[in-house]
Amino acid sequence: MEFLLLLCFSLMISFASGADTVFANQSLSGNQKIIPKGGNFDLGFFKPGNSSKYYIGIWYETVKTPTIVWVANRETPISDRFLSELKIVNGNLVLLNESKVPIWSTNVTITSFNAVVAVLLDDGNLVLKDGSKPAVEPIWQSFDHPVNIPGYPGLNLLMIIEQKGVNFLLHGEAMKIPV
Repeated sequence: MEFLLLLCFSLMISFASGADTVFANQSLSGNQKIIPKGGNFDLGFFKPGNSSKYYIGIWYETVKTPTIVWVANRETPISDRFLSELKIVNGNLVLLNESKVPIWSTNVTITSFNAVVAVLLDDGNLVLKDGSKPAVEPIWQSFDHPVNIPGYPGLNLLMIIEQKGVNFLLHGEAMKIPV
């Protein structure tokens, strides 16, 4: 029993201190977030504006106002971020709502999913990959799925990070935001 408590506590600390990976035996909920080593992005639950609903997404953290750059469950928000979970299930990254019903998934088919991990990279790309083969191409990546920002339907956002700024492409128009 003490071992289980220690294990749970250490998993909670790893998310609180900014781990960049979700392993198959972990889940993300409540105020937990993952942060890549570079620290420019966060992945976690957020509530846009005056909304009462929550989304799981990635935001650019190092600007004055955190900017949402990718959202998983834009079609199906959740009500309770503490009862909802983002976790790896059968090789997919899955968001379970308050009732533990899957409402979003990476929806990939793979033959071996024992070592699958989700990693938030320094460039803000969330990748699902085989953790036992780090040099292999990702199984799934958020960069292949541009965001529709909640409250702004149809606004597709592609972000390109540069050393001196962030370039946003909105409907083909480039906009540079210095950082």
